Amino acid sequence: MIITMVTNLFANFCILATFVFLSGMISKKLSLTDRPPSLLTGINAGLLFGVFGIILMNYSFQVVPDIYVNLRHLTLVIVSAYVGWFPSLVCAAVLAVSRILFNGVSINTVSTAVTLLLGGLCCSFISTFPWSRLKKMTVGNIACMTLTFIILLLNLGSLRALMDFYPTQLLISLGAGLVIYYIAESIQHSNELFALLEVRATTDYLTGLHNLQQFHRHMDNEIIWSERHQECLSLLAIDIDHFKIINDTYGHPAGDEVLKQLAWRLKSHSHSHDMVSRNGGEEFTVLMPHCSLSQAETSGEKLRRAVEMEPFLLPSGQKIPITVSIGVACYPETVAEADGKLLTHWADQALYDAKNTGRNKVSINSNYSAAAYSMKPAT
Repeated sequence: MIITMVTNLFANFCILATFVFLSGMISKKLSLTDRPPSLLTGINAGLLFGVFGIILMNYSFQVVPDIYVNLRHLTLVIVSAYVGWFPSLVCAAVLAVSRILFNGVSINTVSTAVTLLLGGLCCSFISTFPWSRLKKMTVGNIACMTLTFIILLLNLGSLRALMDFYPTQLLISLGAGLVIYYIAESIQHSNELFALLEVRATTDYLTGLHNLQQFHRHMDNEIIWSERHQECLSLLAIDIDHFKIINDTYGHPAGDEVLKQLAWRLKSHSHSHDMVSRNGGEEFTVLMPHCSLSQAETSGEKLRRAVEMEPFLLPSGQKIPITVSIGVACYPETVAEADGKLLTHWADQALYDAKNTGRNKVSINSNYSAAAYSMKPAT
């Protein structure tokens, strides 16, 4: 019997390890490891691991009539340690209900369902402690196996019969918990590195804004959408006036602080659907979907005033005034072709015009007349 039980519990472990790997891959898309998890994330994680536990029930080993052993409790242990207390309760409820639905109402099935609910409560409580995930999993595993010991002893009514298989089950459960922990940690570390690389690939390291590569991706998507739906797409090209003097006078740390504060002002004074990017050096852009030329000019002036009106605080505690020059281009009002490169080019040209005609101003490119827009065929 022991050999058969070991074989079945090893199959449980292999299945569980596969589930942990799959859930780790899914978490990249569904954010199952958010801290703290949202309500929807908690429900998704609880249901997912509940399904895993149900599948493990189908690979149980019968030790005596109506009594089976498996590693389904480890789904409670894992989800509580890695996602939180609420998913553990959801998972426990799924396991308890499925136990009764699949096996009918009897003393054994009801007692097993109660044990699963108590295990979920224990794991949920343990997950609230500021412990390492290894400690949470180990203590949760021991708590669940203690509950299992009590319920098996009550159902069997014989300690000798229970000790024929329980020590083996306990050792396999603890060993499987440790191995699953190291697998889960490896997947967690891999996911964290993936998320970090994804952020670095799309975000400017200093300001936290979108970087140049992400700007081009958004520009390509927005210009296609605007052409298809005959919507306006505006672009503001922004440059700090005399930024080299700031670096030379106050040092590069002061220049970096100016860039970070400017990024914050641009974000806070732009619409939520606008995309603010740092395209390099002291050059910024604001891509504005569904925005006409006049609206873009108004927004540009709003941003210019927001920069001019409030001095910038340097690391030394000194405050200095900063101004920006802004160039505006709009598809299809000033740039007739649905081409992101052209829109960027003429926004830059308008920016150069603003700088060459006094700085601290908003300039509109005049490559195409407004008549070009009125000549577009009606839809």
